[in-house]
Amino acid sequence: MKEELLQIFPRPVLILPYEKPISKELEFIRTLEWSIQKANGNFKSKNTYILKKEQLKDIKNFIVESVNKYCENILNTKQRLVITQSWFNKNPTGSKHHEHVHPNSIISGVMYFQIDQTLPPIQFSKSNQDGVKLDPIKYNVLNSDTFLLPCKPGELILFPSNLRHSVPINTGMPDRISLSFNTFSIDALGSEDSLTHLDIRRLMNEHN
Repeated sequence: MKEELLQIFPRPVLILPYEKPISKELEFIRTLEWSIQKANGNFKSKNTYILKKEQLKDIKNFIVESVNKYCENILNTKQRLVITQSWFNKNPTGSKHHEHVHPNSIISGVMYFQIDQTLPPIQFSKSNQDGVKLDPIKYNVLNSDTFLLPCKPGELILFPSNLRHSVPINTGMPDRISLSFNTFSIDALGSEDSLTHLDIRRLMNEHN
């Protein structure tokens, strides 16, 4: 028998390229109103349902197709997720985004509209840090506590919403601009036998 290494319970992060130009969307982004996040020095769009805008119709269609692909090919489920809230982020020089997760969401995503090698990548972190840790000679996906994922303009990143992530301080000159969104199921979750059943549509009908 030969040795075998199993990577149990991996966290699937899917990277998908958007094949169309994003110049028109960038022009639209420059017309947005922004709210400052004082603790981090970054900004988010005042509109937090931004993917409902007609100017982002092609982007929304791409994201919907990508979320469906994630559910079908990675999670192997027929349950359908829909986009809930969506908003733009703007990180000027000296700003950051604190480490966080996305509650009340199943799969979250980030799509990049202005980013290059001088701008900070998204940083993912382990939810549970090791209490005692040996010093690695070389870091890999098994012994690291954080993972920096460089991205290109037009790339979409999909990941479980409870995966901790952040954006390091922007030491570059241009603004780092990205779109974030959350999702939730429109189909019933769980089962009655396991006492985990949740059917929001049925509950709404029963209480109306």
